[in-house]
Amino acid sequence: MSYIVTLQPNNIQFEVQNGQTILEAALNSNIPFPNRCQVGACAACLCRKLEGQVSYHLEPMLTEKEQQQGWIFACQAIAESHLVLTLEE
Repeated sequence: MSYIVTLQPNNIQFEVQNGQTILEAALNSNIPFPNRCQVGACAACLCRKLEGQVSYHLEPMLTEKEQQQGWIFACQAIAESHLVLTLEE
């Protein structure tokens, strides 16, 4: 199964396969997505989920408040539905 990820505000879309991280899918689709370490340590790929659901193999280093505000680590997040994300605060 695959899902569509939409990056706002530019409405850029790409497909993410089941079990693939959002960052991996973006880079495979030649979408410029901020990243450095790709293991959840640097926070370069931190983005905000506006719509949809994600899961993690390992829980991210985010506070409860940050998670409630929709912040996710794209390098660790796996799509569980279609997503709308933003790289802006």
